[in-house]
Amino acid sequence: MDLTGYADPRRYKRPDPVASEQSSQPSPAPSAELSGEALRLLVKLGTRVPLHDLPTRFPRVLNKVASAWSRPADAERCFDELLMNTRGARQGFPLSVVSELTTLRHYYLTHVFPKRNDPWEQSHLR
Repeated sequence: MDLTGYADPRRYKRPDPVASEQSSQPSPAPSAELSGEALRLLVKLGTRVPLHDLPTRFPRVLNKVASAWSRPADAERCFDELLMNTRGARQGFPLSVVSELTTLRHYYLTHVFPKRNDPWEQSHLR
């Protein structure tokens, strides 16, 4: 007689060895491919913004960024949606992809479409 309750088969179930073997295998490659816009963006960025994990692991995300690249308002909205969790139950990107997205966003905001500071706009802060 077990008084600890650990032997109760309803409380603790042994892991299925077949299921654990399937989960340890790497996930299949993403089905999406890079669009022409995304490939042109990668060529344009060259070594200034090196992207390794984003195009290989999340090509759909890079396609989304590339389609909004020439429209500043859409691009800012796209970066905000990707980098900020507004829907709640999202797993999020791996750290290397987040790093590449933030580097890409910084490059976009400082070199591609830099925001112009209007001195009159900030006069109320004095």
